[in-house]
Amino acid sequence: MVKYNRSYANRGKQLEIELETTNQYYNSQGIAKIQKIPIPIKVLNVNSQSGKITSAFYEKKSTVDYIGTYQGRTIVFDAKGTNVDTRFDLKNIKQHQYRYLKDQYECGAIAFLLIRFKGLDEAYYLPFELLDKYMVHQRQGGRKSIPYDEIAKEKYKLVPTGLALLDYISIIDKVIIEN
Repeated sequence: MVKYNRSYANRGKQLEIELETTNQYYNSQGIAKIQKIPIPIKVLNVNSQSGKITSAFYEKKSTVDYIGTYQGRTIVFDAKGTNVDTRFDLKNIKQHQYRYLKDQYECGAIAFLLIRFKGLDEAYYLPFELLDKYMVHQRQGGRKSIPYDEIAKEKYKLVPTGLALLDYISIIDKVIIEN
């Protein structure tokens, strides 16, 4: 695994950097076309000397972090990191993100989360079906998190394969075969 500076300013960036490297590799090899979706913001003010944005606001709620195509199928996913090693809190998923994943899944897309357990330095593919099960249970008064043991299945563990630092396509291949 590639090591990065984990200072406060860089926390959360490791997952994004590894996904960017992975997606560039997939693109350069003609494996998949996956894009990071920018957050829609409206810039109100820019410092004329530094060129830095000093005032802005979100124009609308974003969808998910990544959208693309693999073997003619749409892929939609969000990447989440957690400092909690025993569970993934469902409050980390915004309702509009969940709805977007659900809508896409119901239209035949491959929808999922990539979850990084920062303290364990482990990342996993979480299929939408499992996320949906826990979101439904939460609405019915059930637990507000997914236990680590439910997520940390060996078949869903993201491992490096060449320049694919978080090789989620190999997991998608297994999921397609299983279904």
